[in-house]
Amino acid sequence: MSSSSPSEANTSPAETTAVPGVAATAAAEPVLLLCAHGSRAASAQTATQEIAAAVSHALPDTDVVLTWVDVQQPDVVARCEEFAERAVVIVPLLLAAGFHVHQDLAQAVADRDHHVVTGALGPDRGLSELMARRIAEAETPTEAEAGSDATSGVVAADPEQQPTLVLIAAGSSDDRAVRDIHSQAADLAEVTGREVRTGFVSAVQPEAQQAVAQAWHDGAHHVTAVSFHVAPGVFHADAARAARQTVIGAPSQHARSGGRITEPLLVDGRQVPPELVAVVVKRWEEGQAALAAELAETSEKAQNLDADWS
Repeated sequence: MSSSSPSEANTSPAETTAVPGVAATAAAEPVLLLCAHGSRAASAQTATQEIAAAVSHALPDTDVVLTWVDVQQPDVVARCEEFAERAVVIVPLLLAAGFHVHQDLAQAVADRDHHVVTGALGPDRGLSELMARRIAEAETPTEAEAGSDATSGVVAADPEQQPTLVLIAAGSSDDRAVRDIHSQAADLAEVTGREVRTGFVSAVQPEAQQAVAQAWHDGAHHVTAVSFHVAPGVFHADAARAARQTVIGAPSQHARSGGRITEPLLVDGRQVPPELVAVVVKRWEEGQAALAAELAETSEKAQNLDADWS
């Protein structure tokens, strides 16, 4: 089944199981609610639609429906009400589990045993592998740059001349999300075999600009900022500005021309990365297992209650 548009779900009223109770919710395939943050940026909105379409293609027998926690409608509360009679697995299209996962989404399913929320997309090895690919793309000079001294060493074999990596994330006031970001950075370091620093667009120190500038001042020959954002938008633009800033007084002459920024995980006009789809599908499978356990527990409680009354 194909993914929904922002204004309509993929399941018609005729397909919705209307019989109440655990047996009814367990009888139909759960709905997969892909829950994005929401954005006013057209590029981010398009990217979210593309992810939903790719996931729907990977899961052709599943109702894949978009929803949002902020900015866009229908929000997750409305979607949960819309599918009140169906089992639902909510997969957050968020890279770390902060307030939105632990509060907003948890509250949306609090009164429904047949609705569950999975973990955020990150941290996950699949995301690290995708970022490693984005790093390789960013650090490979174009034909025009290949002969320029300004880019010499970007793909140098000498480890001391390899660009220092600074993973730039959105930031969160929730310490759990910050821990997720640091875990993802550590995993990216394992995948690339290089040191990975962290910087944040908001809420958390060090700020992105500060983290990039510090890398230059600490002796980086080049700096590659790694955009840890799902799609183009305001946060990625902020990360790009931090990466390309001019830094005066650093040992490397390249600091004066600024560093490089990778593309976000999803790039406009390009195929949705298979690594990203695979992570979503993994969370879906984890959610199905959690849902089955939840429904089994609810059924057991109901049977015990009936036994007490008999």
